[in-house]
Amino acid sequence: MRAAVAALSEEVRGLAPLSAAPPRCMESLLAVYPLGDPHFGMYSWAKETGGDFDLTEARRVTMGAVDRLVQAAAPAHTAIILPLGDVFHANDQTNQTPAHKHQLDVDSRFVHVLQVGIETFRHCILRALEKHAKVIVRFVAGNHDPQSVWALAFTIAAYFDNEPRVEVDLSPARHWFYRFGSVLLGATHGDQSKAEQLLGVMACDRAEDWGQTKHRYWLCGHVHQSGLKEFPGVTVETFRTLAASDAYAAGHG
Repeated sequence: MRAAVAALSEEVRGLAPLSAAPPRCMESLLAVYPLGDPHFGMYSWAKETGGDFDLTEARRVTMGAVDRLVQAAAPAHTAIILPLGDVFHANDQTNQTPAHKHQLDVDSRFVHVLQVGIETFRHCILRALEKHAKVIVRFVAGNHDPQSVWALAFTIAAYFDNEPRVEVDLSPARHWFYRFGSVLLGATHGDQSKAEQLLGVMACDRAEDWGQTKHRYWLCGHVHQSGLKEFPGVTVETFRTLAASDAYAAGHG
């Protein structure tokens, strides 16, 4: 994995095309683009699962979604691109979940999946730069891709190394926070910390920010469902995936 990250990163370091910031951006606004569990590399057969899905479809729907959202978004000065875990369906060429060794249905070779994922999110960031003066990128590690997501993160960071308008957060922390005025955001995949725990995590890990903000949100993936839970002082929201169900999910209802 280290060798793959080094090779992918160094070949593309500083190759991002530079562009001028949009002439009119609103400093008082923040745009957040959460992406629920993209699962690049997953294969699904409609006759078995109810929907077709493969690497080509993953790229198509992700690019299409970001194109549409960027076009519709307000011209906020800063944007956050925030995939909420499981960007990749598999963590390596064994095609099993790392923790429980569930066999995965995959499309194409592992390195090809990495390549398409990198190309797709490169496109997403370039599109966001057309609307926003600054773009922050944070890839949340999931239970399907706890190591492979870093190949994506480090390669994207290297590609935009010469672009001062892009900031790629490479912290390995499972919980990520961002404060914007009176708003405090937290992001995590959701496989390790349950919704009921996240209030305490935010209050303890960001005690000062907690005391100085009025609106606090957790953004999570993992469950593949839209959901909203309100707790004292914080709202926890989960996001659906654009991917179809795989055979395992379909078989378990």
